[in-house]
Amino acid sequence: TCQSRYEDFHYKEASVLETVVRDAVARDVNSVHACIENVGLKEVWLKIAGGEKACVIDNVIAKQRPKLILEFGTYVGYTSTRMALQVDTWNGKVVTMEMDPVNATIARNHIEMAGLSHVVTVQLGHSDDAVQVVLEKYGERSVDMVFMDQRGTAFHDDLRTLEGINILADDAVVIADNVLKPGAPYHVWRISTLPLIDLREFGSAPVEDWMTVSWVSRGNSYGKLPVDVRELNELARESDRFRLKAMAASMKDLVGDPLDEFAKKFTEEFVKLGIRTSMYVRTDIIDGCAVSKLVQLGPGETPPSWGGEDPRDEIQGGQWKGVVGGVHFRGERLQNAERLG
Repeated sequence: TCQSRYEDFHYKEASVLETVVRDAVARDVNSVHACIENVGLKEVWLKIAGGEKACVIDNVIAKQRPKLILEFGTYVGYTSTRMALQVDTWNGKVVTMEMDPVNATIARNHIEMAGLSHVVTVQLGHSDDAVQVVLEKYGERSVDMVFMDQRGTAFHDDLRTLEGINILADDAVVIADNVLKPGAPYHVWRISTLPLIDLREFGSAPVEDWMTVSWVSRGNSYGKLPVDVRELNELARESDRFRLKAMAASMKDLVGDPLDEFAKKFTEEFVKLGIRTSMYVRTDIIDGCAVSKLVQLGPGETPPSWGGEDPRDEIQGGQWKGVVGGVHFRGERLQNAERLG
């Protein structure tokens, strides 16, 4: 039999949908997440912000309490439903933008299965067009949190677009994923004074990555291009090459010398520019669950090296928790209590 182009390009995403439909409980968002996580942990690498990355997102949402979140890159709807589960408690909304119609359809099914269609809207189309739809519906200064999970070398341009159309609320927060691997050098350079977090890729612990958390500041650089730095141009080209390789295979298949050498070069260039990670995520196995926690780095401290253990070897989907609280991103008062998210 002939294999269709749909099956060729979306076999991973289709298998996730099949698993969710078969095994998840309708209107039980936690069971939907567990099914998606289990595919990523046990079957095939998925580009989802689970595990340590989810810990970062959960902490930011708990502090920010956003009323409207804008997501670049829906994929299968994992992160949009995680965020929706939290903001629904204060009647918040999530708008997630996706170019790929197959991914958008799969995500809509997952959102419906999770019982969160009243919270999440999947806006199909290129982000340049989709943000205009969001602006028309919600108005200026309406978005108070952005999650960027698209092509990293476009982060700075997409953020500048949001600034230019005045859709970001005062004190809006922007989380960017995959800023080390495959990389977002222009974005890191532009927001270099704000938290840079070292962590591990979900479903592939040997792969180190970074996330950034930055708050909007309407200063002189607002809505403008970052200052051109020659060293960033080659890093950006290499970032795009690695992204194409990861899309063709999977990030964990790139583990080894090429990816490690690129990450080393990326890190060294930013150290030369005075940019270092300021936090990392630590994960421990406690009573059969992986528990992740944000840890502040002191002056001159570096994140610990990977110890060779991969939580996915010991747990199933739904068994990864994040500690929310006990950390500050920009000089906020430390919370007195911690809770498991």
